[in-house]
Amino acid sequence: MYLLAFTLGLLGSLHCVGMCGPIALLVPMQRQRKGYRYLQLAIYFTGKTLAYSLIGLLFGVVGEGLFIAEYQQEFSILAGIIMIGMGIFSLFHISIEGVGNPLLKGFALLKQALGKQLTKKTLISSLLIGFLNGLLPCGLVYTALFGALAMGSLWGSMGYMTAFGLGTIPLLLLLVLLGDFLPIALRRRLNQWLPMVVIIVGILFILRGLGLGIPYLSPSDMHLLLHPKADC
Repeated sequence: MYLLAFTLGLLGSLHCVGMCGPIALLVPMQRQRKGYRYLQLAIYFTGKTLAYSLIGLLFGVVGEGLFIAEYQQEFSILAGIIMIGMGIFSLFHISIEGVGNPLLKGFALLKQALGKQLTKKTLISSLLIGFLNGLLPCGLVYTALFGALAMGSLWGSMGYMTAFGLGTIPLLLLLVLLGDFLPIALRRRLNQWLPMVVIIVGILFILRGLGLGIPYLSPSDMHLLLHPKADC
């Protein structure tokens, strides 16, 4: 499942190029010191992945509190259905009026803090920019969180989101190092495939929950069970 999370981050990074790419390009770096610049980039992506890991940890606490590990198959199927629904809504540009607006307003302070850090060139500011960027609302992250919650354990959820965060790095890193290397028209066309990626991941979660006994794809019930605490 960690490989699936990394793949979701990697394929979904086409979306990240459009959403997070501009922020990554705005990271204030020391252009004259190439080595220091690379260090700033590494710290920026560390902060971003750290934010995803922290969110995964929080969702892991929720998952353990809801005893999701005991119903992991059922929740995996539910998470898959939700992912497919989100993919279909995005594919056909379906939106529900008013949903998400209060949440977006709640991120105003977060955006202000991010704006202040974008004026600085320290290593700490690079870390904070990445961390705050990772906390910004994003449909792709929400999709990953359903997968993390389906892991049913604290460390499983945290590992899932960490793998997802690492998957988003390669394409964003190329964007920062090479500049606007993808034509806008091509980037938009590639971004149109993102809902299909989300739908495919949802189907894989459903297959996983069905426990059909297919190695790696749909393991049997015994292999699906998670044991966050070792038996003594």
